[in-house]
Amino acid sequence: MVCFSQVYDKSLSRQRIRDYDNLEFKQILDTIAAYVLLDDTGLFCDSYHTTELGERDYTVVYIMEKSAFPVWVKSRRERLETISEIL
Repeated sequence: MVCFSQVYDKSLSRQRIRDYDNLEFKQILDTIAAYVLLDDTGLFCDSYHTTELGERDYTVVYIMEKSAFPVWVKSRRERLETISEIL
C-alpha cells in the first residue's frame, strides 16, 4: 500500500489545493516501485491519496502492508485536520 498525503498550509487559500491527477505522483510511484515494490500495477500495489490541512505545505509518502492501512488512516484523522471525510 502506498499512501500519498498532501498537506497544505491552513493559513493560505484553499484554491491552491491541487487535484490528484498530476504527473508528480506517477513519477514518485515509479521511483518507489523500482526499489521497494514488486510492481506498481493494481495487482501488486494499492494507492491512497489524501489532502490535509497543517501548519505548512509538504507531501509525505507512506509505504505499508495492506493490513496496516486501516490503523494508519485512523491515526491520520486523529493527528491532522483533514479536508475529506474518511471513516
